[in-house]
Amino acid sequence: MLSALIAQVAAVLLLAQIPASTSKPADKAPPPCTVSGRVVTAVGGTPLASSRVALLPENERRDSQVYAAISDSGGRFTISGVPAGRYRFFATHTGYVDQHYQSTGGDTGAVLALQAGQEAKDVLFRMTLAAVLTGRINDEDGEPMASIQVVALRKPTEGEMEDWPDSPSRGQDLLPAGMAQTDDRGQYRIFGLKAGEYYIRVVDEFVPLTNLNLNGSEWEVRDALGSQYAPVYYPGVTQIGQAVPLVIRPGEEAHIDLVLQHVKLVQVSGRVIGVDGKPATDVHVRLEEVPAGDYSVFQSSDTDSKGEFKIKGVAPGSYVLQAEQYSSEEEGIRQAIYQASQKIEVGNDNIDSITLALGRGATVPGRIEVSGAGSVRFDRTSVQLFSNGDQSGGAWARVKKDGTFQLVDLPDGTLSFLMNGLEEGWYVKSARLGGDDLLANGLEVEKGEAGGTIQVVVSNAGAELAGSVTQDDKPMIGARVRVAPDPQTRYNRLRIRTANTDQSGGFSFIGIAPGQYRVIAKASGPDREDAIASDPKSVSLSEHDHKTIELTVASPQTH
Repeated sequence: MLSALIAQVAAVLLLAQIPASTSKPADKAPPPCTVSGRVVTAVGGTPLASSRVALLPENERRDSQVYAAISDSGGRFTISGVPAGRYRFFATHTGYVDQHYQSTGGDTGAVLALQAGQEAKDVLFRMTLAAVLTGRINDEDGEPMASIQVVALRKPTEGEMEDWPDSPSRGQDLLPAGMAQTDDRGQYRIFGLKAGEYYIRVVDEFVPLTNLNLNGSEWEVRDALGSQYAPVYYPGVTQIGQAVPLVIRPGEEAHIDLVLQHVKLVQVSGRVIGVDGKPATDVHVRLEEVPAGDYSVFQSSDTDSKGEFKIKGVAPGSYVLQAEQYSSEEEGIRQAIYQASQKIEVGNDNIDSITLALGRGATVPGRIEVSGAGSVRFDRTSVQLFSNGDQSGGAWARVKKDGTFQLVDLPDGTLSFLMNGLEEGWYVKSARLGGDDLLANGLEVEKGEAGGTIQVVVSNAGAELAGSVTQDDKPMIGARVRVAPDPQTRYNRLRIRTANTDQSGGFSFIGIAPGQYRVIAKASGPDREDAIASDPKSVSLSEHDHKTIELTVASPQTH
């Protein structure tokens, strides 16, 4: 017993001589940031309670955290616990146009850059009243028309046209800015519009809502009869080329009444043959106006048990008829798309002899590999090959966990390659099929054949490019910086990167693919026509590069 006690005491004394911790203390997490300020009206500075204010990471991902708060009765807000980083920052309130941080009235504002532990105080959002468009839609007899779709369309911004990674012809598109359906009185109301020019389109196309209570079988009847009214554009014309833009001022409630004219419309019908030569019973067929640059509301139908389809209420004009069929792949992913398309001219008579055959295009397998260290969640990514012509076409595929994919039914022509879903810092290092470089020359498909397997390599060894933009020796806040391959082609547009400068005029890019680039900064005021830009600069980037660049925007000349 005594010997055991002595042993225990000796053990305690021995332990007392050992330091409390022999391991290196863990690094403390950097202190979070706090952002606070007020939301007020642009006119009068009245506090706006219940405004939503949010911070979103500049390079937002699927799992990105959103930091937000709601303003109190004095318009004040505080967002705490925000990690250091670069954020898109904006405020929103019903009846007002969304306001971005440090916005001068252009389309976007500045990035908010936060250092560890920083307290950004006294941020002020001045909210501008949104415009409203109301009116009534009648038929030619003056009767109100219910469940009619009214769409306010706008021209894309210069930045949107530059950033679209497909055909330059997309720059002619009009984009929907707001939409409404008429009620039983034929009345509609489109709210939340920013001041500007809009093209107004009215079409007899009804989109039923899941919680909408229709009287009797109204939806089935309308679907069976099809439309008998041609689309109308403000101020009452049937072609988008004849439409006149409507200018709406901030906070204005504009009123536009339009009349839908009863015209003779026809039916387009036919059948779809599957890849097995049998009638395809699970195919979606849609009819799209051409040229593709004009905004159009698709008319569509699904094939029945005989593989047949009918699209009613088609106005005379030029169209592309496209059939699409999705097939289930392994792991429950709806991946492959079989498709067929045909251009048709619609006159005053029904068209009932169209046959679309699926699966006549090329099938190309592919594999993605990682260069260097790191790993990628391939099942969060997808690949696409698409046409650069006026007629849309191509194929899309989800990548499997093992990095393999299969693109099905690729149309003939030269197609551009695109990969989506890569995590921040990763880029497509190469994409090749045999000796062909898809990022330089695209993929050539001829007579339904491409040959071989697409080999894609991704890497996280990209370059970093940072810098600043100044004007009159002062930081230029909210300027848009664009980094584009030099020379730029239709096939390497996926390498284009854009970012807005922060409150210090700074910008930052990571994960840029090695190569030669052209860098330029642009800024615009409330009027898009008064855009100004820096002189472009060339920069050569290699793997793991960390380079900085300074851009200077000249002051606008006064006349």
